[in-house]
Amino acid sequence: MSDAANPSTAAIAAVTARGRSSRARWLRPTRVVGSVVVIYIIWSLAATRLPAYLLPAPAAVWDSFLDAFSRGVWTAEVLATLQQMVISFGAVLVIGLPLGILIGRSRIAEDLTRIPLIFLQTVPTIVLIALALIVLGANESSVIAVTIAGSITYFLLNVIQGTRAIDQDLVDMARAYQSRESVIMRSIVLPSVVPYFLAGARVALGVSWQITLFAEYLTGAPGIGFQVSTAIKLLDTKAVFMWGLSVVVLTVIFEYGIFRPVERYLTRHRKEAS
Repeated sequence: MSDAANPSTAAIAAVTARGRSSRARWLRPTRVVGSVVVIYIIWSLAATRLPAYLLPAPAAVWDSFLDAFSRGVWTAEVLATLQQMVISFGAVLVIGLPLGILIGRSRIAEDLTRIPLIFLQTVPTIVLIALALIVLGANESSVIAVTIAGSITYFLLNVIQGTRAIDQDLVDMARAYQSRESVIMRSIVLPSVVPYFLAGARVALGVSWQITLFAEYLTGAPGIGFQVSTAIKLLDTKAVFMWGLSVVVLTVIFEYGIFRPVERYLTRHRKEAS
């Protein structure tokens, strides 16, 4: 009798698979925490051998955080950066998804947008900031405009590529059955673009963080970037480390608290099919 026909063998295999899956769920977080501990140990040891103005100790950075938090500075500046970054990133998604699909499906739209996309993809961020300062001034609007302009191409190119990768035979078959364009969009185009949407969104999110902080740094708009600029001028290295680590923590929260749950939700049909 084959293993497939033996219920006990199949049950044992299922239990073994569940055990391996359970161990894998525990091992991955353990490895992540372990890497953080290793970094902390190396940092602590290196801080004992270098001057504090070059590498402050973890305890000094923590004290800097407690001081900024108790005065309300940390919360206010983080909220300012989050507001600007979230508005910019949301605008990138809202503008980029329909525009990317349109460019991917229309040669006319591709020809009309080719030069603007090349400009946005190649122009240095500092030039965008200079233009925003001239047009909008040194304020939050400049930061938002620069972040959108500097990060939208990373998202657009992924959506365009995903739209062009759609199986044209499926689209032709749907049209042969006289399906409306809205039905084709909902049942064929959007599900096919989802992996590219997620990949582009992840890249655009990282770029949005960097550009938002850089724009705050140069424009003087409220936010973490401006605080880093101030700390550097005051030679307050521990504050520089504190604000930098704050960005890392916020990015991790975005990744595991928001982005990955959304990713699991949008790709649930693939797991159900498998």
